[in-house]
Amino acid sequence: MPEVILHQYVNSPFSEKIRKIFAHKKISWRAVEQPVIMPKPKLIPLTGGYRRIPVLQIGADIYCDTGIIIRKIDEMFPEPTLYPGGLEAAAHQMNIFADRRMFWSTTPVIFAKLGATVPKEFIEDRSKMMQGADFGQVAMQAPDARNQLRAYLDIMDRQLESTEFLLGNSFSLADAACFHPVWFLQAEPSSFAIAQEFSNLMSWFKRVDAMGHGDMKGMDPDDALKIAKESTPSTHQHSDENKDDSDQPKLGTQVAVTPDDYGFDPVSGKLVCNSTYEIAVEREEPTLGKIVNHFPKIGFRVKAA
Repeated sequence: MPEVILHQYVNSPFSEKIRKIFAHKKISWRAVEQPVIMPKPKLIPLTGGYRRIPVLQIGADIYCDTGIIIRKIDEMFPEPTLYPGGLEAAAHQMNIFADRRMFWSTTPVIFAKLGATVPKEFIEDRSKMMQGADFGQVAMQAPDARNQLRAYLDIMDRQLESTEFLLGNSFSLADAACFHPVWFLQAEPSSFAIAQEFSNLMSWFKRVDAMGHGDMKGMDPDDALKIAKESTPSTHQHSDENKDDSDQPKLGTQVAVTPDDYGFDPVSGKLVCNSTYEIAVEREEPTLGKIVNHFPKIGFRVKAA
């Protein structure tokens, strides 16, 4: 089996979600540290322009966004399950909620306290990811964000009064997903103190935190690039036929894939997979050869290039 390589940075909340899944599944994996802000010269050749973290590398197949990373890891390592009790739909819906609602309630709360200490380069980088909006103004959302965050945490605390984990008495994708926003609050003590008001939540947090990150070893970025160069993508052309999708690009055509929320850097290539949950494009990277980039359908847009 090829090595499981995660391009991440230590303080990345979304990387922490994947690290908890690695721990749950007892996966041996390699960690490649990437810069927090652009430029990312040893990541972009792999992703074709996609700049968000984390990114999963399996040889010359590159999985962009946690949505598709989770599906690939679960395909490779189906046991132990991420969906105890058959609660797959509930786990995925909670994952989407944590990423798109709960996490974004933590950011203004934290940056309202840390804003003055955040480097100018970070603010400029994140503003570019938001299509030119001023990330430095995000702290202005803190009062409403704090109210929403406290409500989300209370919902979780009430559930955890009767179960050890969010979907019962076994760890699931829902726990990995909802853990990472709480984990992120630790970046600023008074923000984390909001979570510490909830005793059931804190007991759960300590249980998940104690899981660690699995069997992790570091890897130099150049070694990861070398692996991609010496590998051949394992992706085979595939499309879910649907006569109602006549406006969808066809296999073999040139397309561009872009996130629909932030980090609007398109990745262009030949369409090689178009399924219910996945879109994949093949690129010829000058320094690496053939690379296939994989994206989830949920949260991404695809159009003819």
